[in-house]
Amino acid sequence: MVANKWKVNKSWRSRGVHHERGADLASELCCSRILADLLINRGIDSPSTAETFLNPNLGDLHDPDLLPGMADAVQRITEGIRKGETMAVVGDYDVDGIASTALLLEFFRFIDRPVRHYIPHRLRDGYGINDSVVRNLAEEGVSLIITVDNGSTAIAAADAAHALGVDLVVTDHHLPGDELPRARAIVNPCLHGSEYPFRKLAGVGVTFKVVWALCRAFSRSRKVTPEFRRFMVDALAFVALGTIADVVPLRDENRILARYGLRALESAETAGLRHLVALAKRGDHGRVLDAEDVGFRIAPCLNAAGRLDDAEQALSLLLCRDESEAGRLLGVLKRHNEKRRDIEREIYEDARDSILSELDMEGDRVVVLAREGWHPGVIGIVASRLVEEFFRPTLLISLEGEIGKGSARSIPQVEICEALRRSRDCLEAFGGHAMAAGVRIASNRVEDLRQTLNRVVDVCPGEMIPEVVVDGEYSLSSWTIDAVRELQRLAPFGEGNPRPRFAIRGAEIVGQPRLMGSDQSHLSFFVRQHEDTALRAVAFRKADWHGALLERDVCVSLVYQPSLNRWRDRESLELLVDEIEISSSTVAQ
Repeated sequence: MVANKWKVNKSWRSRGVHHERGADLASELCCSRILADLLINRGIDSPSTAETFLNPNLGDLHDPDLLPGMADAVQRITEGIRKGETMAVVGDYDVDGIASTALLLEFFRFIDRPVRHYIPHRLRDGYGINDSVVRNLAEEGVSLIITVDNGSTAIAAADAAHALGVDLVVTDHHLPGDELPRARAIVNPCLHGSEYPFRKLAGVGVTFKVVWALCRAFSRSRKVTPEFRRFMVDALAFVALGTIADVVPLRDENRILARYGLRALESAETAGLRHLVALAKRGDHGRVLDAEDVGFRIAPCLNAAGRLDDAEQALSLLLCRDESEAGRLLGVLKRHNEKRRDIEREIYEDARDSILSELDMEGDRVVVLAREGWHPGVIGIVASRLVEEFFRPTLLISLEGEIGKGSARSIPQVEICEALRRSRDCLEAFGGHAMAAGVRIASNRVEDLRQTLNRVVDVCPGEMIPEVVVDGEYSLSSWTIDAVRELQRLAPFGEGNPRPRFAIRGAEIVGQPRLMGSDQSHLSFFVRQHEDTALRAVAFRKADWHGALLERDVCVSLVYQPSLNRWRDRESLELLVDEIEISSSTVAQ
């Protein structure tokens, strides 16, 4: 792999310490100034909003009947149940789509009304429902199709269903196009004219609202029966999986669903879910399951099935009640995930070498690379890694004969879907949003697309500077075990509610920095600021800074997360380092 001599310069920005308002809020909430500042940084600056944020309650969820199309959807689904129609659920191959499918199937199982289902294959079917899927289900006698996490732009599939006499109920959270599919009902908070209070639900969040409305219908009351309530609380395990994995903002309803869903997932009794929780905890059964466990351990394992093979395997695990079968299915998914990592590494190294050896990183505004043999199910992950390293909008294309399938990822300064729209003459098809998109392109148009994108993107490379945002700068003496524990009141952390991180400047290195880890790729060192007690700092995958830290008369500025290290029933403070800047101690003074 080519050595990276091209480094991305980063700017650090602090959200700041809110002296007067922070002191007032801390007094009103009886909390620390640090927690008060963090709340204000998140737009929460009154005791009432802080109370709602810090203590989310299921009673604060919005009424499902506020979703557009809900009444019509419930009416058609209950009619199908009452008449004994053959129904089918059509999902999607990512975790949100799989979890949505599992949730709806579990509802039908709970009311003793099994239905069929179909998860599209990423390579054979592409995203969401299509006319071929509709025809196949119609031939099997299906008269009602319910989509979850897809369907808002499925015009051709809806037309096919209408022609075949099959009713379609769409439940989705993606932005619809100018034309809506011909369906009996479309439940989507993002529909034009929607007055739903929160438009950022994941697909599984919308599915949960549909199930809630159906439980009301069967309870014949706005308040569901105790049996249906228990089912809904347990079903939040699926909601947590899809909500966290789909990287929707963990604010408002999503925060409530994720918080209670993590509890439901951790206490789940079905074999498949218990195996996934054990996978996430890696033997540390005393630790509380958190959103990072889902995002970085469970979700990649579930997603690997849909990326490389058939997402049906992941769905089977979510629904599995047999202990030995759950173990077998988890083993299959883990092998898929290991293979996915190997494929990802190969594509990443190939693409990265091309960027460093062929592209003008001071002139090119967009990276566009295409290869035969790149796996289309993995290139999106690789594009994300390259954006993180080089901070350029990146489009990777997998070529197969005369057609290429691509995945694009972007940076905040460039809306990639808008750039693709302005380059649409080069494309067969495209879709997505500001930060991510997919394309279909003729192989002989790749170079045309590269040139066009670099022309239509009007952000100069010199302006493509990643910003490292921190929540404030506090002295190291601010951190105690209790102060770090208090930060957990902000959990679950994720998109829209990042784990807090802070900065210190001009800290002194104490003792000898050392390399750690089986491959010596991590750093451990102690830092002190003024006369504060020295704290241990751990910098994962930053071994290349080791030599510089060994120099005499250096000081460091760090972006870090305060953390508690647990070892043999003892807790100690440490700093998990995200960014390092080194300067001479004389300059710092």
